[in-house]
Amino acid sequence: RDLHSFPTRRSSDLLTTATLGFALGAGTIEGTKHLRRGEAGAAVGLAVTPQLGTLRGRLSALAEHCDPLQLQRAFAAGMLTADPAADAVYFVDDHFVPYAGAQPVAKGWNTKRRHAQPGRDDTLVVDARGRAVVFGSGEPTGLASNLPGVLAQLRAVLGPQAPILLGFDRGGSYPSAFTTCRQAGAHWVSYRRAPLVATTATPAQATISRGGAAQVVMLAEENVQIKGYGPARQLTLFEHDAPVLQVLTSDTTATAVGLLYWLRARWRIENFFKYASGHNGIDALADYEMDIGPDTRKVTNPARTASRKTLTAAHDELATAERALPQLLHGQGSPKEKNAALPGVHARIDAAITATSDAKTALRPIPAKVMATDLDPDAKLARPHIGRRGLQMVLRLLAFNAEAWLAERFNAYLADPNEYRAILRNLLHLGGQVDYTTRAITITLDRPDSPRVARALHLLTEELNATPATMPADHRPLNYQLAEA
Repeated sequence: RDLHSFPTRRSSDLLTTATLGFALGAGTIEGTKHLRRGEAGAAVGLAVTPQLGTLRGRLSALAEHCDPLQLQRAFAAGMLTADPAADAVYFVDDHFVPYAGAQPVAKGWNTKRRHAQPGRDDTLVVDARGRAVVFGSGEPTGLASNLPGVLAQLRAVLGPQAPILLGFDRGGSYPSAFTTCRQAGAHWVSYRRAPLVATTATPAQATISRGGAAQVVMLAEENVQIKGYGPARQLTLFEHDAPVLQVLTSDTTATAVGLLYWLRARWRIENFFKYASGHNGIDALADYEMDIGPDTRKVTNPARTASRKTLTAAHDELATAERALPQLLHGQGSPKEKNAALPGVHARIDAAITATSDAKTALRPIPAKVMATDLDPDAKLARPHIGRRGLQMVLRLLAFNAEAWLAERFNAYLADPNEYRAILRNLLHLGGQVDYTTRAITITLDRPDSPRVARALHLLTEELNATPATMPADHRPLNYQLAEA
């Protein structure tokens, strides 16, 4: 059951057409209907691109007969083999995508709005250059729960012995996540969750490069014990003689300032989420069909919550009763009055002790989690069909990575680190002409109005022509050129 079970040319045409639409900013498959089919077809080697109904139906059939995660791993392995990153550093994070429909979809925590709502959870791994490598998708949970799956995929892409330094935010900074990395043979680096702990090491001066400028930082380095994990390396950053953040890592060989740099570079995955959502539609809903069945998840037991509140109230009453005794003894009043009040104070303490003991006894057998159907026999949960969306996700990531690859090479000639991605994204809509011959395919691009952009684009075409590419299922080389001024 793979893509080879379908006619090769037709399958490649469908996948290439969808990828082209995502690269041009069509957030959904439905958005490809706004492309001019004849002009878009010339870009993918067709007279016209498939109609929306054909494209949508055939992509759905492909999704039912393939493994999108395996396909993404194959793309990632090819990308990293052909153009590896200079450092074996990877960043992982969860991305919550809210759902606004009427189906009983599982809820998750929306960090942007700071409240829980229905949605799904995407977990992605990017390399040191911010390119998507592997992903996972499912019900909202947390990074510590989703990490084993994506880390296993990353290990499958890189090989069993490849070095890995995995960076993630405080959301995954738990002993269970650290243990998962250790079991996969990967080093990890993350921020310590609040509160910061006292450090016994003496801060030392180090230099870090940010934006091409050197910056001096004060770092204290020491070894610490993490409960539930074991020994780890801790870095404490000082500003104005006060600790401001702490970094935990299993890497004992890298320089402290280098680890701090890489953890700050974790924003590359945040930028990936921002631009892949805005330009490639990774948040789009690809399929309305869902399986609705009994909600068999474990949920918080309200009986235990109520019992804990009772225990807390009993503890508070006991503390109040115990404070009343010294207050009585050291307060105003004659000894006779105090002796008369003592039995009542002791009786209150004894009653509070009994109530606390009873509350503990009542709490002990109550489970913290119960089945949702135990609380409500009619509880339902909608489980989306993720196969179709998974295949589209692969194509969206392919479009994002292709744009990132092209933008890096374009900026080598443009030298505009602030605007090169936006300029390149606009050039994807540049007009031109495609000439097909029996031996080659020649793409003549319209010349941009800006001389510096035209020069950079001309140099880029020369680089692309040095190692000509081909279209899927077509062996004719692609040659690029700019139209004359």
